[in-house]
Amino acid sequence: MDSDSSGLRVAVTGAAGFIGSAVVARIAHGHLGSIASLRLNDIKAFNRTGASVVVGSYADPYVRERLIKDGVDILFHLASLPGGTSERDPELGRRTNLDGSIALIDSAARYGKSVIVYTSSIAVFGKQNATVSDETILRPGGSYGTHKAMVELYLADLTRRGLIDARSVRPAGIVARPRSSFDGFATAWMSDLFYAAVERRAITIPASPTSQIWLQSIDTLADNIIHAASMPESALTPHRAWTLPATVVRVEEIVESLHRRTGHRLNVDYQGGSQNLPPLNADAASRLGFKCDGSVDDLVDVVISKIENE
Repeated sequence: MDSDSSGLRVAVTGAAGFIGSAVVARIAHGHLGSIASLRLNDIKAFNRTGASVVVGSYADPYVRERLIKDGVDILFHLASLPGGTSERDPELGRRTNLDGSIALIDSAARYGKSVIVYTSSIAVFGKQNATVSDETILRPGGSYGTHKAMVELYLADLTRRGLIDARSVRPAGIVARPRSSFDGFATAWMSDLFYAAVERRAITIPASPTSQIWLQSIDTLADNIIHAASMPESALTPHRAWTLPATVVRVEEIVESLHRRTGHRLNVDYQGGSQNLPPLNADAASRLGFKCDGSVDDLVDVVISKIENE
């Protein structure tokens, strides 16, 4: 990634959200280097010193034009309509996650080659039984995952044609999501486990004790997203979609670790369900320098410490 001495022109969608705010904080602290301009977009109004804020949906042509005007060096496309909401309102899901994303990418490409970091999702895999790696065939089981997979392919095609330099990352379950942003996320219960342990309250979850899930803290995810933008293009293979390393753990192991960390044994009502992921092989991403949080105790300590300091 090259820039001139005046610094980088950076745009971020979902900038006021759970992931976006963590990424923007790192940009503001110089993790990308010198910044010439920082344009931030979200559907809700917010303020950020030193940045231009564009309020509205990136699916709106007027919003896109204000966000991308004259081009950007790096576009972090972090916003999307959550999977649960997309299933309830498929037209809005398509308009936002597919049509809006493609239009946004086209807007960036129109001004010249830029780095585009896209937060895809492990939902692109759908239900898998064997170990998942970046070579696993994508079989999304819902509109959200389907749209994410389609955008990955579109980004790869434009990268192949030399129009952009795309890097798609697939986060796992990100914890602990603030309760104010639980709506629409079918996996919000993963975050609520941590809050329940701190608050010493009972919790009902749509999983069994032996359900296996993939987790990553918000800070590690934000670091990985910045890393994705910072990698030199010459170091990358044509394949530009990586499943991020995660802590792969059974729910009962999280509950035991939370007990060790907080001294409180959670009262969990296990309701079962389809929440069970296969083993994960993220070697491809690890070789490129992407990180996970480590052991379940390492992850729990990071997440609980953050909740306690809120």
